[in-house]
Amino acid sequence: MPEHTPAPTPARSLYGFFMYLFSKTILAIYCIWAITPNSILHYFNIYYYPQKYWATAVPIQLLVGLTIFAFIIYPSSNLMLTLSIDDVNTIKDTVGKANKINNENNVSEASDFCICNDKTKCMKLSYVASNKELIENTVPQLEDLDMRYVSKKLYLYNKKQ
Repeated sequence: MPEHTPAPTPARSLYGFFMYLFSKTILAIYCIWAITPNSILHYFNIYYYPQKYWATAVPIQLLVGLTIFAFIIYPSSNLMLTLSIDDVNTIKDTVGKANKINNENNVSEASDFCICNDKTKCMKLSYVASNKELIENTVPQLEDLDMRYVSKKLYLYNKKQ
């Protein structure tokens, strides 16, 4: 079995069980320290412990830190990593391929490019049909639309309607 697998193993289940017991024990000790009066702790000869102030101060400081991270630091880092609005990379990436659109009838041109791994088993080469049937019955490869075409279709009104 590989070493880095998420599958349960006996060692991993033991670690999980002991971490569960450890976390419950620490929570119980914290609650006992925060709730019991000093006189009872002195009765059991427990004299050296943090002030009760820290029982509320530490959780509040952690929540303040989490809030500052969630509402200030994380959105700020995302805004710093975001490209400016006039950058060309906000609309076009290096991976996508541009789609060639015929402006007269708004039909994309079919390509003879086959994306199969094994060219001998390519169904596009073994399918006996006319070129017109092949273009009509195949799903075209995923491509990016030209930004000018998208803007024209979205924001300019069609005069024919």
